[in-house]
Amino acid sequence: MEPKPARIRVVDVEGWEFPAGRRTRVFAGVAGLPTRNFVMGQSQIYPGGGIPRHAHENEEVYLILKGRAHMTVGDETFEVSEGTAVYLPPNVPHGLTNAGEEDVLLLFVYSPATLVSHWSEERQKGGRRT
Repeated sequence: MEPKPARIRVVDVEGWEFPAGRRTRVFAGVAGLPTRNFVMGQSQIYPGGGIPRHAHENEEVYLILKGRAHMTVGDETFEVSEGTAVYLPPNVPHGLTNAGEEDVLLLFVYSPATLVSHWSEERQKGGRRT
């Protein structure tokens, strides 16, 4: 059977509040829209919050939609801001910190379409579904 077109509103998607100071919504792949080969979502990183340094077998792209942050990929740390896209190769440690006074909004896309393990590890430390 051929997949059918589908649509959702991101604000209607359940998300997770993570103890590192962000809200993440997955809206394609493992939740939301029925994509088979990739996952897409959005993270809202609060001032002082971040995405802890982690690595996974998925290749990934972050696109900063709003705000400024410090990002570490491998051994390199650099600033990212609105309109910056970053490619994250498989198994390369990466993380991001919002050092500003406004939220950072980023879009992420990764493949293959699996749940990355660092989410469940972080949620066990106190994340909650919202």
